[in-house]
Order: sequence, then structure tokens, then C-alpha cells
Amino acid sequence: KTTKINNRRYLGNKYKLLSFITKVVEDECENISTVADIFAGTGAVASAFTDKKLITNDIMYSNYICHMAWFSSEDYSEEKLVDIILEYNSMNVEQDNYMSENFANTYFSLEDCRKIGFIRQDIEDRYADGEINTKERALLITSLLYAMDKIANTCGHYDAYRQGVEFEKHLELAVPQPDLGLNENNVCYNMDTNELVKDIEADLVYIDPPYNSRQYCDAYHLLENIARWDKPEV
Repeated sequence: KTTKINNRRYLGNKYKLLSFITKVVEDECENISTVADIFAGTGAVASAFTDKKLITNDIMYSNYICHMAWFSSEDYSEEKLVDIILEYNSMNVEQDNYMSENFANTYFSLEDCRKIGFIRQDIEDRYADGEINTKERALLITSLLYAMDKIANTCGHYDAYRQGVEFEKHLELAVPQPDLGLNENNVCYNMDTNELVKDIEADLVYIDPPYNSRQYCDAYHLLENIARWDKPEV
């Protein structure tokens, strides 16, 4: 199975508005070569401008690592990714780990928590051993985050989980399919936007901040935890 950038639930996702956004840019803007999306979220808006140089930013690492997967121009081996993902999907993990010890039978079943924790650690081990490069690491983490999102026992956010339900869906990773021919000068940031804008230049800037004072990490703390893999005390 494969997955595209839009196959994710996220607050304020603008994927369904892309035709409107691109029409405005086409009608109103000329000579655009660099596009900056500085509250990029899932990267949906940036994905409409992959024929340009892209600058993406998000304060959440879980979004930043997905931007690296979708927009970094670093070479990677899709064959290698397929082999690793097939291996992950076929395994049965019986040993407990950080994920199962803290989150079993909440957002995910015990079985899937064990698998999520094992896979996430294995990605770091492969990266540390030089078996995968930065782009491949990002693609594997993105594949895991998207697979988690597909089966999470929530209504899309991680501020609460539904109690007393059957875990009918189980973890199955898919191979991310970034666009081909990405600009080699694309750059992804994981910064406070107020600091970033002092140091970047772009012809077109898309600015879509949160609509109130809430922090999105409140709703996506679990995905952020998995992406960072610092394993803090819960």
C-alpha cells in the first residue's frame, strides 16, 4: 500500500481548499519562484507548489519530520523502504516497551502499542547504524505516524480516547509517495515562526496560524511523543 500527503486527519487542514488557493495565486501573483508556508501543519498547502522552491515551518516536530519526508530533495531508495515496511507489517511484537507500558489499551491496543514502540526504536537504530539516511528516516517515521492516525481510538485528536471499545483496526504501514523532481533548494524548519521570519525570504508567503490561543500539541501530543522519541515520563 502507498500513501499521499493528504491521508491524514488534522485541525484546519486546507487540502480541500487547494484549488481555491492556487487559483488566487495564479490570478493575483506573478514571477513566483519561492513559496514559504510558515504554519505548515500537514504541508497540504505547500504540496500545491512543489514546482517552486519551498520553505516550510512548523513548531511541532511531528509535522516537521513529515515535511522532510514530503519535500526534502535528498535521494532515497524506495525499494529499501518497501522491504523495511513489509518487514514491519509482518512482525508480531511480544515484548513491552515505552509505548505499551504507557499507552496500552488507550488510543491503541496493547498489541499495536508494542508494535509502534518497536518500530519507532528500530527506525532510530537503523539511522544510527547508517542503514538509512535522513530522508529515509523521515519517510519511515511519517509512514508510522500516518498508520497510527488511521487506527487511533479517537475522533482525530489525542486529548481523549474512547473507553470500552473494540480495537478492530490494527497497525499497517504504507509507503509514502513524495512528488518527484523536488527543488534541491527546499528547506524545512522546526522553529518559532516569529524568529524564523527574520531570516528567510520568499516571493509568496502563506500564513495560516491557529485561530485562537490553543497549542496544537495539546491535541497531537501522542504523535509528537512518537516523532521526537525522547520517551519522557508520562
